[in-house]
Amino acid sequence: MKKLTHDKQNMLKMIRALLAFLLFLYGCSSPVYDMEKRQMYHDASMRTFYVFEPSKIDKNMTLVVGLHGYTGSAKTFIRDGDANFNQFLDRKNFIGVFPEGKSFTDNRRVFSSWNDLVGSSGHGPKGDICASERNYYPYPPDCKNPHRCTWASCGDDIGFIEKVIDKLKTQYDVETVIVAGMSNGGMMAQAIGCTLGDKIDAVINIVGMQALGMSCIPTKPVSIVMYGAKNDTTVPPVDVLAADGYFYEPMGNTIETWKNRLNCTGSTTKKISNPSAVTVEHFFDCEENKTVTSILDHNNKHDWPKPYKWGIDLLFEPLLK
Repeated sequence: MKKLTHDKQNMLKMIRALLAFLLFLYGCSSPVYDMEKRQMYHDASMRTFYVFEPSKIDKNMTLVVGLHGYTGSAKTFIRDGDANFNQFLDRKNFIGVFPEGKSFTDNRRVFSSWNDLVGSSGHGPKGDICASERNYYPYPPDCKNPHRCTWASCGDDIGFIEKVIDKLKTQYDVETVIVAGMSNGGMMAQAIGCTLGDKIDAVINIVGMQALGMSCIPTKPVSIVMYGAKNDTTVPPVDVLAADGYFYEPMGNTIETWKNRLNCTGSTTKKISNPSAVTVEHFFDCEENKTVTSILDHNNKHDWPKPYKWGIDLLFEPLLK
């Protein structure tokens, strides 16, 4: 066998060193990125959710339910990089659970969504939730005889998420449950706040205004943080008509009905100029110590408040005071 040249020997040493380093990183990987995939059978379907455990499991913990947006997944909600949502959970010592909406493939594209009881109906007290000319979205196969404006799943997603919460409560000592959702996930978070007030404490609705005339209010006191961005034309928080021809209830109307429902008597208004221009209206002294918070971003579009790491803290701050 021929002897290796000096250069080749050095190269092999470098490769071995690199492999050893990668193995070290893998063996010492942070729990921030570790999640357990779980499944359960519900509403005649096998449903998937992911569970994140923080570094320390204790008593009286907070459970955060994270709901992705339309066509998204658990991983798109969490994101990678320094704004990884699980880094926030680990820092706060919160448990995270990330259910996934039902999905189907149309024209080689995957569509996933949540049934917030609005997007699946297509018609409300103020008429159709879309204009005569609007973008076409494929009808989910679980919707039988869908309305022309229907775009979201028609399955029992509220029951699925309730079952997930109940399951996690049997495995951990959970004191507080917060449901946070982005876009269609935000619509779903609000719907859960309206219907599962005996199971959850607060919701965070991120750019997820519900359809015009169909923005729900809770049957039992539940805190809400609602975030909208002025330049959002996908789900506008101020203008009624979106760029795709769908109608949405202005954020101010929803906040007004929630604070009246919870009989809030105190309020503050705060303007933030850095790192983004944001107006925060906070209503307190409400029933059962709940709060109602409106966050209007004057710069952003259809997205989380940015920069993301700052934005996550901004959204949770009103609930963690």
